[in-house]
Amino acid sequence: MKPYYEDDLVTLYHGDCQEVLAAGVVPLVDMVFTSPPYNLGVSSGGGFADTRKYPDVKMGKGGGGGLAQGYEDHDDAMPLPEYEAWQRSVLAACWTQLTDQGAIFYNHKPRVQDGVLWTPLTLTEGLPVRQIVTWARAGGVNFAPTHYVPTYEWIVVVAKPAWRLKSKGASGVGDLWRVAQEPSKHPAPFPVGLPARAIESAAPPGGVVLDPFAGSGSTLRAAKDAGVRGIGIEKSERYCEMAVARLSQGVLDFG
Repeated sequence: MKPYYEDDLVTLYHGDCQEVLAAGVVPLVDMVFTSPPYNLGVSSGGGFADTRKYPDVKMGKGGGGGLAQGYEDHDDAMPLPEYEAWQRSVLAACWTQLTDQGAIFYNHKPRVQDGVLWTPLTLTEGLPVRQIVTWARAGGVNFAPTHYVPTYEWIVVVAKPAWRLKSKGASGVGDLWRVAQEPSKHPAPFPVGLPARAIESAAPPGGVVLDPFAGSGSTLRAAKDAGVRGIGIEKSERYCEMAVARLSQGVLDFG
């Protein structure tokens, strides 16, 4: 399988992540940092389906108009059982792709589903969750008058028993990460500062970081800036193009 893009540190594949992983072209990795589609199209509280029920809703500072329009090459309104089975399958494939000292950083968000709180822990059942890091965003989106505007997301850390933080890189790093969102033409980007913080505090020197939902390339950009190898998989060719454009920029500084 030929990469869509490749340089000294980054390899990007265009295709379905499960198919690419099954093809055996991705080596064992030290870290998976990813944010999958959230399936917001069927969320019954705060999801974009609620714009039809509550036409006078207000959107938070974070925007969300692009996400409301949906992804390319993916229907973000799968039946919930089908979506959960898909994500568990992807996480299982990522788990087998880890080294004995590896970890998955899984960015997802709690939300109201059928009137009650649904959390990403539903998707990590059977995997050893080590910790939940809270990403405090600059704003949020609320389409329903049933709850407050959500201004946070989770990064669920699923880790092998031998996984450890780097003592120097993790010094003073807490479990609340205040990282502002970034403008992007991708409907649901996460800022490069999120994977950058994970890589700085937990990726070994010369390590390999995988993002099976590479999107516009935030994880790959962070890996390249940190001098570690990054491998991404993205189903949309347009998002692959966006990722390549970001990777062609100079080294970014996130303080």
